[in-house]
Amino acid sequence: MKNIKMLFSFKVIYIVSLIYFFLGYFYPNFLQINNVYLYLHEYLGIYEKMLWVFLITYGFSLFMKNPNKRVVLKVRLVFMIILGIATGYLYLVDSLRKLGEIAIDGVQEHIIQIGLLNINLGYIELYTFLKIFPHVREDIFIGCLIFLIFISVIIICGKMIRKSILSIINLFKRHIARKREEKRLKEERIRLEKQAKLEKDIYDEICNIQKIYQEKDSLEELGNNEDELMSIDSESFDGLEEDEIKKIVDIEEIEREEEHDISIKISETERDIKPAGISIGNKD
Repeated sequence: MKNIKMLFSFKVIYIVSLIYFFLGYFYPNFLQINNVYLYLHEYLGIYEKMLWVFLITYGFSLFMKNPNKRVVLKVRLVFMIILGIATGYLYLVDSLRKLGEIAIDGVQEHIIQIGLLNINLGYIELYTFLKIFPHVREDIFIGCLIFLIFISVIIICGKMIRKSILSIINLFKRHIARKREEKRLKEERIRLEKQAKLEKDIYDEICNIQKIYQEKDSLEELGNNEDELMSIDSESFDGLEEDEIKKIVDIEEIEREEEHDISIKISETERDIKPAGISIGNKD
């Protein structure tokens, strides 16, 4: 029972009918014998190919498990048909505007010539256009067609347009972020260079100050040593009376005179000895 129910389900019937429909373009069948394809070509014109796309895509939507995606695909198929019809109407209106103001009979003849002989929009497109156009203002009709075309394009290509817009926005964001990062790195580099220069200047100043203080300390030590020597000399004579100091000075002078006399005596003795030695040598 389950197999029979599956066999007569809408999906199976649709797929079998779709296959039978397309086989009629290549092999004789009931549709081809009854000129169904000829009628489709005359009444739909170039929209016959759009019908093929609609039927095949609708068949794929029947096997989609996600209901949201299935609904979105069906809506896009409907707006694809609306886009095709609105574009055909806009083409006919543009052709009439190039002719200027003409009578209704002239409009029909021109529409039939353009719509059937040039691009073959089909009888349905031309018939509906001739029924609507005389009863609507031209500017309002054109505005509605442009609005329908715009909405249809947005709905059909909405995902692709959204991705394109997001990619462009992300591209600008990356460009701005890169510029900001380059600016930040430049400012950071300048700050580090200034900081390094400031630290070097501070270090050089500290070195100069240390050098000045070292020279000052060395001069102070030298002055202290001289003061200590002078204080030692003055301390050696402190506590002595004037007579004692005089005696010490006299003793030092006597010692120097004795050393001088001894040196004189030694020199005279050497002078006396040298001639004696010479005379002895002559006797020999």
